[in-house]
Amino acid sequence: MILAPFVLAVALQGPRVDYSNAWNGIRRSIESRYYARQQQHDRMETLLNKYEPLAKEAKSQDEFEKDVNDMISDFGDSHFGFFTKSDQEYYLMRSLTGISADMPSIGAWFRPVKGGYEIQMLLNGGAAEAAGLRKGDVVSQIDGQPFSPIDSLVGREDKKARVVFTRAGTQMSGELEVFKITAKDFFLEATKASVKTIDYGGKNYGYIHLWTMSDEQEKSALANAVFGKLKNTDGFILDIRDGFGGRPEGFGDPFFRPEVHLNWGSQGSSNDELFGYQRPLVVIINKGSRSAKEVFAYIMKSSKRATLVGETTAGNVLGTFPSAVGDWGYLEIPMVDVKADGVRLEKVGVAPDDPVLKEFDNSGKDLYVEEALRVLSKK
Repeated sequence: MILAPFVLAVALQGPRVDYSNAWNGIRRSIESRYYARQQQHDRMETLLNKYEPLAKEAKSQDEFEKDVNDMISDFGDSHFGFFTKSDQEYYLMRSLTGISADMPSIGAWFRPVKGGYEIQMLLNGGAAEAAGLRKGDVVSQIDGQPFSPIDSLVGREDKKARVVFTRAGTQMSGELEVFKITAKDFFLEATKASVKTIDYGGKNYGYIHLWTMSDEQEKSALANAVFGKLKNTDGFILDIRDGFGGRPEGFGDPFFRPEVHLNWGSQGSSNDELFGYQRPLVVIINKGSRSAKEVFAYIMKSSKRATLVGETTAGNVLGTFPSAVGDWGYLEIPMVDVKADGVRLEKVGVAPDDPVLKEFDNSGKDLYVEEALRVLSKK
């Protein structure tokens, strides 16, 4: 969830970061913005006091980042994190604050694991997908050097590179192109690239993977797909797995409007338009569906407009907005609690109507999409 911006200015002294001053700014921001600063005041102060000497005495940026994130882990809330220029999230935070900054990428979003970085999200139409990589692959090397999602790609933009990765215990490799893009466009272009029709059981179904609910461009991409390429389909799959949230308002509009076929004509010209889409709808969710996507899933489920297929969502639903820490970091703080119909979704999530235990089979087939198609074929 995104609220009004708040920028935290942290002074830099000399050629290196003044970590003591940086910590003071972070502490002030948490004490003034944390959503439970009154209800959990004593616990909040205990954690801040515990990590203050460690952070203030940090000897490097990595050490400072670890201290702050260890504290955040102890808080145990969603939408709470600290990110630097070595993190993909840093560039996402910049996008959310309206600052354009390219990040190097291979078309995937990663998380650190033993032995390298696991693909947490494989973006539609990206270089990694084209090279045959899959969600869950662990990338360990690029051009013979240790791989990391940002630092190892710097200087390789617009060039071919060979990555080494492990899948189910087997080491593999592939060639792909490193590119640069803003985090906002990274997800928007993947949403647009995902649009397709699927033939199943003699019927034609529409599909789109909505990667974020961050702004009007994502909303327009969805509406353009529903009322454009996919308007003549027999049913619809709206995939909101993984990615990030934003605000849910307006994203369900195409599916709640009455379905009316309009024709606009004048001498020698005619244009057909679909006003709403009321055919069967399946929404795919997983444990990576978070924030606004969970509120959206709740709306679709409680209204019975859609059948939810997949697994229970993340339960990460607190409201937030990034705060800049100098020009080298961003602090994300949970600022408001969120309830839907009085139901608190934080740490609970939204359960599917039709649970599916396994997301992909050994060949890479998407079992969630297969189940969504089966559900649609019965409607």
